[in-house]
Amino acid sequence: MAAVSELFERGADASATGVAARAGIPASAFYDRFASLEHCMLDCYERLIASYERRIGVAFNAHMDWRSSLRAAAYETADWMEENPQVVSFGMTGVLQMKSELARVRREEVFVFCAQMIDLGSTEPNSQAKNDGSTSTYAIGSIIQLLTHRLQGGAPIKPHEIVPEMMYSIVRAYLGDEAAEEELNLPRPTPSSRS
Repeated sequence: MAAVSELFERGADASATGVAARAGIPASAFYDRFASLEHCMLDCYERLIASYERRIGVAFNAHMDWRSSLRAAAYETADWMEENPQVVSFGMTGVLQMKSELARVRREEVFVFCAQMIDLGSTEPNSQAKNDGSTSTYAIGSIIQLLTHRLQGGAPIKPHEIVPEMMYSIVRAYLGDEAAEEELNLPRPTPSSRS
């Protein structure tokens, strides 16, 4: 978290010395563990991705139907975003400042993880979407563009408020207008056990 805070607050001026100071360790201890600030940031990012995917996957898998699963994952993501505003900024825009191509690749892989959950809508009875990933790719692209634009512009993000509209757009693409309209008024699902 010291690395995330350093990048969040100092941007391009972030330093290994700054991370070490925030963590309350000598710079030598930092360099015992990491080769560089970039190495530390990449390690941090990998840990954050694993934690995020585990949490969202559990929420998604706690439901029997696609719409409830996706809605639960969306609300869990909203919770995570509100709990971790610096991490969200780091994952969405801070990673783009890193020199490592691997960081940008891992960022895209997180989006693919989310797109795969969305694209399960193509297997729903009466799905109107092709099972080629194009619908989920478009949906994820729209969400990323919205979040990145707001973060770069300093605009506040109220993740829980955008869940119904996001669900409306996604469900509409797969199941049509009637199912999408329902999403505007459906509450957050409570977990159920899968058999």
